[in-house]
Amino acid sequence: MTQQFVAALDELHQQREVGALVALFGDDAILDKAGMPCGEQGKDGARVFWEQYRDVFGDIDASFRHRVDGDDVAFLEWTSTGTLRDGTAFSYDGVSVLESHSDTIDAFRTYYDTAAFL
Repeated sequence: MTQQFVAALDELHQQREVGALVALFGDDAILDKAGMPCGEQGKDGARVFWEQYRDVFGDIDASFRHRVDGDDVAFLEWTSTGTLRDGTAFSYDGVSVLESHSDTIDAFRTYYDTAAFL
């Protein structure tokens, strides 16, 4: 699942195409991120979540330096770099958690250095 997720995220980063990423999420999936008290749900929520995420950036690339895959959970440690929409350069670190009890992602949580956006 982590390889599919990383490939789909790269497609979103490079081509602004969200379809492959949305397809990985289940109909009842929950998506949460740092600083967001309520997340999104389901495939429609996944589309909103990832489109809003991508719209913040002019360009973005993520490097994944550590991956831990368990039976029902995976952890991805990453650094993202690029520019915001206004051209300001950024770099920030984070960890994403993917829960999957089948062939789709049931829950996605991401925690990152929000100071990069202040």
